[in-house]
Amino acid sequence: MEASLFTKRFDTNVVTDVSEDFTLPDYRPEMRRVIGVYATPTVDGKYLSGDELEVDGGVTYTVLYISGDGELTQTSQTSSYTGKIPVKTDEDRYTVGDMPLGALVDGVNCRLTGPRKFTLSSRVKLSLMSQRPVDASLKAEIPEGSQLRRKNETHKTAAVCEVRKNGEVSGEIRERDGMRVVMARGELSLGDVRLGGQNKKEATVKGEAYVTVLLMSADGEFVTSKGRAPIEEIVGLPEVPRGAELHPVAFGNVVMIEIDPADDGTLNWRMEYDIDLNIMKCLESQVAVDAYLTGVDDRLQEETILSYVPAAAVNGRLTTSATARLRPEMAYVCSWGSGNVDKCEIGGGRMSVYGNVDITVVSAGGGEVIAENVHIPLKYECEALPDTVFAEDGSMCKRTSVNVTDINVRVDGDTMNITAELSIGCIALRTEQITAAVLIVPSADGDAAKWKGENLIRVYVPDEGECAWDVEKRFKLDREATLCGNAYII
Repeated sequence: MEASLFTKRFDTNVVTDVSEDFTLPDYRPEMRRVIGVYATPTVDGKYLSGDELEVDGGVTYTVLYISGDGELTQTSQTSSYTGKIPVKTDEDRYTVGDMPLGALVDGVNCRLTGPRKFTLSSRVKLSLMSQRPVDASLKAEIPEGSQLRRKNETHKTAAVCEVRKNGEVSGEIRERDGMRVVMARGELSLGDVRLGGQNKKEATVKGEAYVTVLLMSADGEFVTSKGRAPIEEIVGLPEVPRGAELHPVAFGNVVMIEIDPADDGTLNWRMEYDIDLNIMKCLESQVAVDAYLTGVDDRLQEETILSYVPAAAVNGRLTTSATARLRPEMAYVCSWGSGNVDKCEIGGGRMSVYGNVDITVVSAGGGEVIAENVHIPLKYECEALPDTVFAEDGSMCKRTSVNVTDINVRVDGDTMNITAELSIGCIALRTEQITAAVLIVPSADGDAAKWKGENLIRVYVPDEGECAWDVEKRFKLDREATLCGNAYII
């Protein structure tokens, strides 16, 4: 009987520093003062190279700044990076699809070194997770005339693999006549992932693409226009073990957004994106937790395995809010945001996700433009997968993402009421310690059959806590022990 469990192959975080010098071309306005920077990371490819996983990607920065003429404008720049993650294992076969990878950017900074020269830097945190199968089958040497008896338990086990799908979507926004595009940003909200196709070989990922454009009129008035469009992608699934139960979660990254003003006052936009579909493969294994050989003494070898079991898989949405003070004579201009997850907990059949959302709010007035950061604590709750017991963050292997898809700011006197729409993705495994019987061999010591004789009936009164299996193993029976009153007939 084959039995396998999934245990840790990798659960690693690597931080890569990204820094690059840029020079604006002559046709772009000079930079006098930087207001704020919005950054998004991407993973373009991952490759196995010897004992390392090489990761190629980029960080796209949108820099909002005051030009030499005093106008608010922006420039977008992309820095490439390469990260290297040690992945050496002994005689372990795996592919890049067995290693889901996420990227998060922080520590974003822009330093001016001249009217057209500046340096953009950040830190990219690469999170790698991967599980490998472990053979938990019981191997036995059975002497002639003896039988192997085993006590099995059913254990769930799980691993996560990843497949990528590239896509693009487009739409249009009605522009107000005579207004200039200052800045544009895009986000993805993926809220519906379903398995389908022949033999469930495909997953359909549905969601929405959000585009927010900051416009400015000739007299300095700022207006935010928004557009969105549905997206739907069919993603082919990799080969998975027969009988596996699948739980997919989609993570989306915006690669590029283009804004093309048309002569009729329309803003045509196009977005390119990546969808990383993480698939949790859940299996059930019959694991031998105890065993003995009938009629002879034996030696049993056990192995403790830290096995991964299903915990949670969700694409969800959340609305969060906060307030901020608006300085006198200032008016709201625009905003953007980012989010991250610090920890997860599971209890009572629910998963709680804790983290932070940071909203950057730009306001202008009296010849000044400023950007202020609003910090919002994040708590999101959803159902855990069935039969999931209590688990803390340290006992889980997970991938999470928080996208701030839409921000609405309503000004009431000197107060800004901020509402942010979030798209949250989470796929998590928890660890379970399983002690498996992996080898049993006959022992030359002792004589397990010495009590036996013909025409004998033996009665055994069990110790407290002893069950039928314990009695059968004690006396090396080749059958089930019969309970008669408070004693076993063996």
